[in-house]
This record gives sequence, C-alpha cells and structure tokens, in this order.
Amino acid sequence: MVAKSNIGLLALVSVLFIVGCQSMRPTQPSKPFTPQVVTSGTPTVTPTPTQQTTTVTPPVSTPTVVTPQIITPQFATGAVKGLPKFGIIFSAGGAKAWAHVGVLKEMQKFKFPVISVAGIEWGSVVAASFAQNASVNEVEWELAKFKNIDDWQEFVQAAFARKNTQDFKMPFVCPSVNLKTKTSYMLNRGQVDQFIPYCIPSAGLTKPFGNSVANLTDLNLTIQHLKATGVNKIILINVIAGKRESAIIKSVDSPENQIWAQFAASMAKKSPGIDEVIEIDLGDYDIDDFDKRRDIMVKGSELGYSQVKRIADKYRL
Repeated sequence: MVAKSNIGLLALVSVLFIVGCQSMRPTQPSKPFTPQVVTSGTPTVTPTPTQQTTTVTPPVSTPTVVTPQIITPQFATGAVKGLPKFGIIFSAGGAKAWAHVGVLKEMQKFKFPVISVAGIEWGSVVAASFAQNASVNEVEWELAKFKNIDDWQEFVQAAFARKNTQDFKMPFVCPSVNLKTKTSYMLNRGQVDQFIPYCIPSAGLTKPFGNSVANLTDLNLTIQHLKATGVNKIILINVIAGKRESAIIKSVDSPENQIWAQFAASMAKKSPGIDEVIEIDLGDYDIDDFDKRRDIMVKGSELGYSQVKRIADKYRL
C-alpha cells in the first residue's frame, strides 16, 4: 500500500512540474497591425447618367508639349526655313463659329504654316476637326452633319467617335471651366468625343456638361499652351467682332447677354501673346442662328480674304 501511494504521489508531482514549466515559457509578441494604404490612380470625372460615356480622363491644367507633325498639300509645314510657325485660336460665337471655316479656306490659298490650334466654345469643334488632318474640306464636311443645337451632343459623339488626339496631324486644345470647383482646364489629349463636350456649352445656347462650360474670358492659358507646342506666331480669329448696339443674345440686360458682352469686349482687346487678329463682323447674324450657318460660312470667307492676304504678305507666304 505504501509503495502504491508513493508511486501516485510521484506521478502527481511530475504532472505539476510539467505544467509549471509550460507556464514559465516566454510568450511570442504579436505582430503590430499595419493599415493597408490604398493609393488611387488617376482620378476620373464621372458623367451624369444622361451622358453616353462612362468615365473621362480629367483635363490637364498644364500644357502638354507635343511635337507638331503637319505635312499636307493644303497647308505648309512650319519646318520650312524662314517661315513662321503659326498657332490659331478660333474664338467662340455659337453659330458664328461656322465663319471660321470660311477664313480657313482663305488661309489655305496661301498655305499658312499652321502647327497647332485651339478653339473656344463652338470654335473648339472647328479646331478639333481641322487638327485631325489639316484639311479645310474635312472641316466643312464634318460641320455639314450638324442638324440642331438641341442634338449637339449626338453631333459631337458622331463627329469624333473613336478619334484620339494622338492621331491628329497637329496639337489641339480647348479651355473649360468647372462650375463646382471653379477651376480652369486645358483639355488636349485622349478620346475627343469624351472630353470636347466639356469645352462647348455656353450661356443661352447649351446647358453645362458635367458641371463644365466653355472658358470664354481667359486667353492666357490658351496662349501659353500654343507656345508650348512650338508656335512662334499666334493668330486669333474673332467671329464676334463689331460694335453692335443690340443684344448678342436675348435682351441687353439678360444674364446671358452680359456674359457674351464681356467676352466680346475681351476679344476686342488684343491680349499679350496674340500677334495677329482676324476680325469677322457678323452683325447681321445672331449666335443662335444655326439655321443660317451656310450663309455665315460664306460670309466668313468674304470678310476674311483681305485680312488673310495682309498677314500672308506680311510674312511672305
């Protein structure tokens, strides 16, 4: 009995010893938690559900330098020794922007060495169409497809579907303002049908697109952008020139007319960096006369001829 008791006691002591040794082992510290920081890529602008696109690469605020590559039989290349490298700014004007096509026809006769273009409001449509292949005939063809201002988005989508600025013959840019952020943007790269709608809307003609409208008042960014592409002479084609006493749109004291009057005044004052101005006085037409765009185009050619020739003679084109 004594032997069995001793054996039981020894077993109990052994168990307690083993348990005690295990409890004395140092514990391994747990790894500290490191939060996973997820960095987002390039932010995107999400259009409203009524728009046809899904996402749009945000416009860049600084000029992107693009090597001009204009080689066409209609317009000379700026690489010719002794010739200037022209950049053209096509002004806003609603339906009056069709006069730009007439002016381009006159410039084509003298083979102006154009290497970069910019367009404001509906002038951006002319500029983008011209930048594709430096052909005035193509510009006229594309603008002939326009039907109604109420369907302007459908027109833009059809005109620039699957067209990217990297395939253009020359750099193109259009200025836009975001109404929410109150920020100006220079849109100059990517799928044209996705970003150019941000440059077109203007007071009294079309509603904002993606909270954005055309930048009508500030030419400085546009001038800087053109110079960054290698331009050394800038021509402004102003199709809203003239001292018309009546309203440009609606009544004289309407908010829409106040905006357009300020734009007209800013265009009338030659901005630093603008070398030449072609003024097209379309006093007989309103900016919403889209049904008269063919007549406006012809008038642009008539009024632009002598001014284009003057510039051509000046630079010996």
